[in-house]
Amino acid sequence: MPNSCEIGQALPRDTKCMASATLSMAAVANSSTALKSLQPSRKSTHDFPCLRTKRGFLLTFHPSAAGPSAQKRSFVVEAKLKVAINGFGRIGRNFLRCWHGRKDSPLEVIVINDTGGVKQASHLLKYDSTLGTFEADVKAVGDDGISVDGKVIKVVSDRNPANLPWGEMGIDLVIEGTGVFVDKDGAGKHLQAGAKKVLITAPGKGDIPTYVVGVNAELYTHSDPIISNASCTTNCLAPFVKVLDQKF
Repeated sequence: MPNSCEIGQALPRDTKCMASATLSMAAVANSSTALKSLQPSRKSTHDFPCLRTKRGFLLTFHPSAAGPSAQKRSFVVEAKLKVAINGFGRIGRNFLRCWHGRKDSPLEVIVINDTGGVKQASHLLKYDSTLGTFEADVKAVGDDGISVDGKVIKVVSDRNPANLPWGEMGIDLVIEGTGVFVDKDGAGKHLQAGAKKVLITAPGKGDIPTYVVGVNAELYTHSDPIISNASCTTNCLAPFVKVLDQKF
């Protein structure tokens, strides 16, 4: 897994961080690419029908007078999508790091499902042998929460996704990072529990559609409730292979 990164910047040394984080947003916004759709543009919210909910738009763009031209537009988050992370291993923790580094993210991580306990989860999030120490203030809160720079994220523990409280918590998107629930039956348990969408951070089995940022993310359709972000190998190799295939 990759180092900490911010979505919208240049590709990090390992593109899996970028791919996992941005494709989770692509699972909400039906756009040409996750990066372009989440940067300021001339499009209005009407160009992004998949940002609608029963109560209206989640995201919108507003004019900004900042800079030399008042014509610039800024990305404004009106209501964030509620995200759950299932599995707080390397991928789950790095997704949280990426999300934390993006202050204007349309996502809000509110719950983590992990069987290792909050003390272990908070320690591994703070101290990583590969990425180094996480700059955020991380601490365990009781036996069911982790505080990240003062934001408390609930921690639950259940090995069966069908038992998780996604419905009562209003979860819009589950980041499936265990590497276990990678087919429709397994990942579908999150939908049974009440989640609206599932993004698998590993190769999916069966006919689960796979999308890689920079390769085929523009093919995503909002009708897919479960999608895969492929493997870290695919995310590193496929964008370069695509360029070679197009040019030669």
